[in-house]
Amino acid sequence: MHSLKSNIPIILILLISVFIFSILIIYPLALLIVLGFPLIPKALSVMSFIQAIEVTVTMSTLSALIAIIMGTPIAYVMARYNFHLKSIVDAVIDIPIMIPHIIVGIMVVLAFASYYGLGPILKAHGINFINTLWGATTAVAFLSSTYYIRVVESSIVMINPEMEAVARTLGASPLRVFTSVILPRIWRSMATGAILSWARSVSEAGALFIVAYYVLFGKNLVYPASVYIYESYVGIGLVNAVEFSAALVAIILVIFVIYRVLISIGGGHA
Repeated sequence: MHSLKSNIPIILILLISVFIFSILIIYPLALLIVLGFPLIPKALSVMSFIQAIEVTVTMSTLSALIAIIMGTPIAYVMARYNFHLKSIVDAVIDIPIMIPHIIVGIMVVLAFASYYGLGPILKAHGINFINTLWGATTAVAFLSSTYYIRVVESSIVMINPEMEAVARTLGASPLRVFTSVILPRIWRSMATGAILSWARSVSEAGALFIVAYYVLFGKNLVYPASVYIYESYVGIGLVNAVEFSAALVAIILVIFVIYRVLISIGGGHA
């Protein structure tokens, strides 16, 4: 390994990098923790905020499940096969993370809740996407699935294709090869991709402003957590928004830690 002591330019570049990282990421997070975490019990005593957390966790979990079901086959094909127009498909997979989120909301409404395309068919069957869990989940799934696909695709690329070829010569079907050779080697990456997709869904606000500013959850109209915090900031002020922001961050961190521990217990690190 190289020694940093003899490389002054690298040390200077590293110090600048650490300084920017500290100001841009560590400082705002630390300030939120210092000012907001003492107020978490107060935030968690507000029933409307608890309902907002329930809606957000539900739609984000559904979004992660959609990413797993939809994204795993796509990731495998992209990692293992070369085909005509593959570069176009590869670009399409990345499109959701490049489109402004407000436009994503407009797209979901246009596709599923307007007089065009599937809108009339869904409406005829009583399926409504505006201000419902259907619409909220669709919006965040659109935006978050790319992260899952890319993580799993990278994991599959690292597996030697000869292992699959040997299994096929021994008579295993393609499905058997995937479940016995590929799946045991990528499940941790699938878990990592799923939690990234989940976290991305939790943080979404822009598309929800259009599709599901509030969600009919049971018999109540409930804001998703990000919208709830925005409403708190606009309606009451910064201090109130900090209170709920800190509570949401704490809940996400707890879920992340539990998730990582479960993955570790399952065998190794993701």
